[in-house]
Amino acid sequence: MGDFNSVLHAGDRIHGSQVSDAETRDFDACIDATGLIERKSCGNFFSWNNKGQGDLRIHSRIDWAFGCGNWHTSYPDVCVDYLNPGLSDHSPLLLDCKVVRQRGSRPFKFFNYMAEHPKSHQIVQEGWGSVVNGTAMFQVWHKLKVIKQGLKTLHREEFARLEERIDGIRRELDDTQSQLAASPSDIDLQLTEKECTGKLKKFLSIHERALKQKSRIQWLKTGDSNTKFFFIAVKEIYARNSIDVLYDANGRKLTTAAEIKDEIKAFYHGLIGSAADTLEGIDVTVVRQGKQLSAASAQSLVLPVSTAEIDMALKGIGNNIAPGLDGFNSFFFKEAWSIIKDDIYVAVQDFFSTGKLLK
Repeated sequence: MGDFNSVLHAGDRIHGSQVSDAETRDFDACIDATGLIERKSCGNFFSWNNKGQGDLRIHSRIDWAFGCGNWHTSYPDVCVDYLNPGLSDHSPLLLDCKVVRQRGSRPFKFFNYMAEHPKSHQIVQEGWGSVVNGTAMFQVWHKLKVIKQGLKTLHREEFARLEERIDGIRRELDDTQSQLAASPSDIDLQLTEKECTGKLKKFLSIHERALKQKSRIQWLKTGDSNTKFFFIAVKEIYARNSIDVLYDANGRKLTTAAEIKDEIKAFYHGLIGSAADTLEGIDVTVVRQGKQLSAASAQSLVLPVSTAEIDMALKGIGNNIAPGLDGFNSFFFKEAWSIIKDDIYVAVQDFFSTGKLLK
């Protein structure tokens, strides 16, 4: 942590010379070679300025705080505060190791390995068979809600606390193998060893696949003992996405969940603004001077959406893309498509024909 006297990204300097690839190449290669990860930060973005006036004032981010993967895992909530420079031209960096993350309940998320469980198909079938009154979109929403509850129960009973289960199976396997060392011909112990080995391989694979899905890393395959790599990546994502410290427009440091929530709401309320009473109409003459669609092309835009187009849209979504607010990703829909597709077709086509979306 300190003054590295080098920028790392194109946006790390304003005014002065433009940041070039040649300027950042060596620093970037050094960080990559040493396996360092930039720590999450708050406060000022730029860490140095030349105290100039007007356009002659140059701001740069050349002070950094990095940590290795193991350190990041041990201290996932650490935040580096970039303070005001005072009399110096550099901002002091304050490393706060006592940040307490505001932890809420975890929302539901469908993990791809759940589709392989025998009960998963049954849960989807029973949930989708629920009798629901309402619009097509409401029926889909309600049925997904029923399925979600069933999958939550399945996950809690079969997949919860994976690390604890793996540790327990390891201990059982170790104990069994110790007994086998004393009684090599014991058939019961041999069968127990085989059972423990199968369970351990199963849950190790599930654990690695879960971490890979959470990490959203697509270029690395599971099954090559990459669990630690995925685990570190997940920790980094969680740390980066969490907001534990925030400064308001007046420079006041906010640390509680309530303060941070209110500040974010106020910020976006001011950013979005209020609704206008009237809107100025477009100038048709100006529009007609530009490129226009032919009548046939314009008509094709309002044709009813076909089931084939819906199928194609679903197939085009990657299996590990982050899920929507309901927690279901595209892999779930692909796996359950034979059961749910007819209702999905109706809901999507209804939306495009009426222009109404369930809120």
